[in-house]
This record gives sequence, C-alpha cells and structure tokens, in this order.
Amino acid sequence: MNINRQRGSGSSFLLLAIIVIFSLWFFFKLFPIYMENWSVSSALEKVAEEQNVTQKVDREIYQLFLSALSKKDIKLFNSENVKQFVNIERIGQSLEITVEYEETKSLMGNVSFLVQFKDTVEIP
Repeated sequence: MNINRQRGSGSSFLLLAIIVIFSLWFFFKLFPIYMENWSVSSALEKVAEEQNVTQKVDREIYQLFLSALSKKDIKLFNSENVKQFVNIERIGQSLEITVEYEETKSLMGNVSFLVQFKDTVEIP
C-alpha cells in the first residue's frame, strides 16, 4: 500500500460530508412547507367529496374548506383571507376550486426560499 496514493482522501470525505449536511439542512427547512401543502390538498379533496357541493354557495364552500383545514391544525388561511387564496369557478354544472398561495422560508440571513403552490380540484 503506497502512502502517497491515499493522500487527499480526507478532503473528498469532508466535501461529501458538507454536501450531505447542506442537503439535509435544505430538506428540513422545506419539508414542513410541503407537509402543509399536502394537508391543503387533502382538505381540498375532502371538500370535493362532500355531497351536493356544486349546489352550495361560495361562502359555504369556503367554510367547508376552512373546517377541513382546522381538523388538520393548519392555520394558513382564515375567514378573512380565504377568498384571496381560494378561487371557486362554476362552469355549467361543474365546479373548479383552486387554491393558490406562496410561502417564504428563511434560510439564513437575507437568503430565503419562495415556494409557490397551486392545487386544483374539479367537481363534475
């Protein structure tokens, strides 16, 4: 075994460790945001599964959506701002509900992530 051949292997291990640490750091910063979005998507699906939702007025649909979110302990939306992020469009007998919002997560100092979400469900 030649000692000169092994020179530099410590620096490559250090570089790999730094890359893994930064990747895990990004993951743990962004994962909670995506978990909230999964909850928003499932609340939207729950509204779509509601009986006679196409006959309900928009205010009732907003309340159904907010109640589905409150069961999942998500506080992104409230009764004042839900109309700003949730769009209800009626096309003939069908209904299309779209939730569009963005979240900003600070990484370090003045560097932040901006994550945009758009979830749509169509109800025939």
